[in-house]
Amino acid sequence: MPIVFVHGVNTRKGQGYEAEIAATNAFLSKHLQGASINGKQLAKGGPIEFPYWGNLATEFAWNMASLPDEEMQALGGAGEPALRAILAGIKDALAGSVTDEPLVALAKHDFPVAMEIIGTLALEQASADQATETAEFVVAIQTLAEKDPNPRWLANTTTDGQLLGNLNLAVAQDNDIQAQGIGDVINAVKTAAAKLKEAAGNMIGSAVDGAGDFASTKLLGWTRPSLNATLGRFFGDIFIYFDGRGDSNAPGDIPKAILAGIDTAIENAPPNDPLVIIGHSLGGVISFDLLGHFRPDLQVDLFVSVGSQVAHFEEMKLFMESDDAVRPPAKAKTPANILHWINVYDEVDIFSYACDRVFDRVDVDARYDTKTYVIKAHSAFFKQARFYKRLRARVDQLQ
Repeated sequence: MPIVFVHGVNTRKGQGYEAEIAATNAFLSKHLQGASINGKQLAKGGPIEFPYWGNLATEFAWNMASLPDEEMQALGGAGEPALRAILAGIKDALAGSVTDEPLVALAKHDFPVAMEIIGTLALEQASADQATETAEFVVAIQTLAEKDPNPRWLANTTTDGQLLGNLNLAVAQDNDIQAQGIGDVINAVKTAAAKLKEAAGNMIGSAVDGAGDFASTKLLGWTRPSLNATLGRFFGDIFIYFDGRGDSNAPGDIPKAILAGIDTAIENAPPNDPLVIIGHSLGGVISFDLLGHFRPDLQVDLFVSVGSQVAHFEEMKLFMESDDAVRPPAKAKTPANILHWINVYDEVDIFSYACDRVFDRVDVDARYDTKTYVIKAHSAFFKQARFYKRLRARVDQLQ
């Protein structure tokens, strides 16, 4: 299965990186293997390449010390920025209410969404040596939720700790789920859940307005560090790529790294296997630029852009092959070597853009609801089993 996954902005190797790659690999293998594209079938167990270009992207000399983090914490209460964004998402899912046992409250409200959030907690704090076990845990608990969105044991579960313990038992007792050695993962998630509970207490105790609501200004205060960090790397990575991309005769470092990953996937693929390139965020923009200008000879059976800005950058005429003369009501040309194109966006994700009104050939321009808060939406797609399930359905509908 020659699939090339091109990551987007704000992706750096470190805590959680290997686990997220392992989870994406597992989800892609489970949901896309066997799919037929252009009369070719994605072979089971085929190669999936993840070319890494984060080391070539933006660095901040003072590690974003310019963020007014202390002021924001004073306004919104304590808690790690990543956890605050998760907690804000739980608040939205629960229609504004927050308890000091946020995970079990969410699980009783929407068990599948709770499993996605618990999976996010596991992935974000996983060490490299726990990558495989963490990925198996993430897939396992979402498989449980898909099979039974309202398990009986949930009714008698009252604390977040009990919830995680019951999940451990449920995974172990399900003969259809293959997951080994997840006890350490559960323990790590319990630690993160305890911090989440503390953050929930701060939200309840000090971050509400006179009416008992979580004020929007304080919500911004709680989540601004995560938003600023994402925005900072987003714009920084854009500058780095466009300033140093080079051209087809002399590709820059980022194009060379991604093209090498594509070539490796092709070399290791079974004969007559379709080539699928998935680009997330700026990874979709870069992949589109590479296919249109750097490698127009490369036939791509399916291009998937997710939470990406491809149409946005075409409107600004920033691709190497953008034609400034093409304006409405005409549409920009999709590169001829892209045989099928599926674009996925979430309206809550501020980095997501639709494509069908800008380009002449988009097979699918699909809205997808990550059911997360605005700051988490951009990175949530590939952590959710239902995303891959819907993607497979879209692939199967291609003509």
